[in-house]
Amino acid sequence: MTSDDWSALDAAARAAAVGQLRLAVVQVVAAVGAGIALTYTARTFRLTRRGQVTDRFTKALERLSSGEPYVRLGGVLAMEQIVQDAPDQGDHAARVLNSFVRKHAQAATTSRLEATKLAEKPDEHVQEALRALTVERPRGGSRVPVNLARLHLRKVQLVDAHLNGALLEGATLRDADLRGAELKGADLTGADLTGADLSSALGLTVAQLLQAGSLLGCR
Repeated sequence: MTSDDWSALDAAARAAAVGQLRLAVVQVVAAVGAGIALTYTARTFRLTRRGQVTDRFTKALERLSSGEPYVRLGGVLAMEQIVQDAPDQGDHAARVLNSFVRKHAQAATTSRLEATKLAEKPDEHVQEALRALTVERPRGGSRVPVNLARLHLRKVQLVDAHLNGALLEGATLRDADLRGAELKGADLTGADLTGADLSSALGLTVAQLLQAGSLLGCR
């Protein structure tokens, strides 16, 4: 419109050019508006979803602190579901589940007399929390090392468990089922593996086994 050619155009050509310019401006404004609306909608969705996950997380924590075993079990399952639905919350849920296990599992002991008073196997909610804590997560990613050091976990079921880098120092894992478990870099110093099934365990080295406290009857 500012060029010399503009004055050479007749009225009809000028009207057509102005119309095209107006149409282009309207299209640009509409595209910018749609982009802003889309960005706002995506941000609202993320905030809403984050709020829902936070609410579910809070309710799961309340269940975990219940005095009823079946309510605590429900809290464990709810926490696991959060990990599946919101992988970005996986580490937070893992820390909570690990603390839950450490609180409710019995402490290991080297005293034979005290050992007779310990449970034959972990309580159901502890076993379920361990399963949820060591299960494969969606989308992979880094994991917080599991800390089961100095816990009494006789006959625990940890088939195919993800225990890479786990702290198992001084833990009682007598008759534990660790088939297919990933144990790369796990600290087994002083761990009682009497009768444990380690067949098909992954990443386990001779050096790790030599650090264990007992391997009697270990498979």
